[in-house]
Amino acid sequence: MDNFSNLKASERPEEKLSGAWSFMPYEEEREVPRRELQLLRLVHILVIPIIDLISLSIAVFISYYAAETLVNQGSLDGLLGSQLGVLNTSVLWAGLGTIPLWMLVFQYYGVYRREVRRLSVSTFDELPETIGALAVGAWVMYSFLILTGHGNPSGRAIWVFVALSWVMLMVMLPMGRALIRIGISFYNPFRTSTLVVGAGEVGRSLVGRLARHKEYGLRVVGFLDTGSLEEETRATPVQLLGRPSELRSIVDKYGISRVIIAFSKTPHPLILGVIHECQEMKVDVSVIPRFFEALSHRVELEDVEGLPMMSLPRYSRHGFVMGVAKRFMDLFGTFCVSLILTPLLLLVALLIKLDSPGPVFFRQERMGKKHRRFDMYKFRSMHTEAESQRDELADMSDTTGPIFKMKDDPRITRVGRIIRRTSIDELPQLINVFKGEMSLVGPRPLPYAEAEACSGTADMRHMVQPGITGLWQIMGRSDIPYEEMVQLDYLYVTNWTLRWDVKIILRTVMAIVRKRGAY
Repeated sequence: MDNFSNLKASERPEEKLSGAWSFMPYEEEREVPRRELQLLRLVHILVIPIIDLISLSIAVFISYYAAETLVNQGSLDGLLGSQLGVLNTSVLWAGLGTIPLWMLVFQYYGVYRREVRRLSVSTFDELPETIGALAVGAWVMYSFLILTGHGNPSGRAIWVFVALSWVMLMVMLPMGRALIRIGISFYNPFRTSTLVVGAGEVGRSLVGRLARHKEYGLRVVGFLDTGSLEEETRATPVQLLGRPSELRSIVDKYGISRVIIAFSKTPHPLILGVIHECQEMKVDVSVIPRFFEALSHRVELEDVEGLPMMSLPRYSRHGFVMGVAKRFMDLFGTFCVSLILTPLLLLVALLIKLDSPGPVFFRQERMGKKHRRFDMYKFRSMHTEAESQRDELADMSDTTGPIFKMKDDPRITRVGRIIRRTSIDELPQLINVFKGEMSLVGPRPLPYAEAEACSGTADMRHMVQPGITGLWQIMGRSDIPYEEMVQLDYLYVTNWTLRWDVKIILRTVMAIVRKRGAY
């Protein structure tokens, strides 16, 4: 008998695991055939095309009536010349008839394929493909209207209609996709039962990340590995369900829809067998690659005579031009945020004064780029004697490594707890950004004593300007272990791009709303 069969009834995974990850109680979901789970997932896949269909219809309607007003009243005669013709409802119906053609263009560009293959699709990342697809779609629409219009109205009038549609879709299409994806990330009823092959350190780290980020829609049912139950699952509540040879029965029993390969001790040929068997059963498979710590979005996947190979980018350096662009973005962002939030900043300062005695701002020496010392500003969220009490609380830290964080820190004031949860306490660091000591985006600056304890890969964070926000903040802040924070800093330092900074700033808004890891 194996370890799994020796478990008492109360200790078995199907009764111990919480149903919080699921759209139905776990006991009920376990009885649902996997085909029905796949059908529910298909509904999720159809959401984006439906949103695109709605956006296209609205854009065509609004653009037609705007173009009709401009063309039929002669408002554009001075710009485009006379004899533009008359836009009538037949043009509108022809325009609506091009919507299936637009959808085919999006399909050709692989927009909808991503919804099937990927765990998470970023609207920001797919913008280049979206812009290209819209340009091709506009050309297809124009050609169709010209061919079906019989010369009236003129091509110039049709061009006005198509151009307005294109401009509206440039805004509406990404916005519609982003809103629906954000909504699903907050409430995703389609929880895919997932099996992780590999119960070692990487597998347990994956389970922890998925537990913090339920927006991926994955509920880990358990591990599959050749190790023993006691040895492999000591650091996670997720149980070892069996061995690779039991894959088919476990998939059927738990309604598994996705399998993730995560550095299993199982021999390579058996892992390949697991992958092939999953594909045969139409179970989605994801593989965490070796040396994943060094991989990022800038990795290029190449084909060398049938052998896939990943080429890593060189270290990203802030050259003169990109350095100037980043500094301009910092100053422009600081000016805009300061202008908009000045009333809030004054209100917070007043509340801090009324709540507890002491200064409004808290200054602490931090380590910046090239190990330079600087004083970082924050709104004071603790009592004035907080620093002197830190040594007494050192053993109560809720984080790993040299970093000190406590979820229920007794030194925090009433107002401090609120501004910490909403990240308002970080806003005075705009002063540091203006002074050039920090950037809007970068690795989080650590207190000098903690920063000195960073060595090796962890010390690479001091190659760039520290930031108010960064990968650490958008991934989970204080909930992230020290080792994972080091990995995120390494990825940022070695793969920096200005476009990535913009994406991090946009995702920071969502991180603040979620309040994940803010304490």
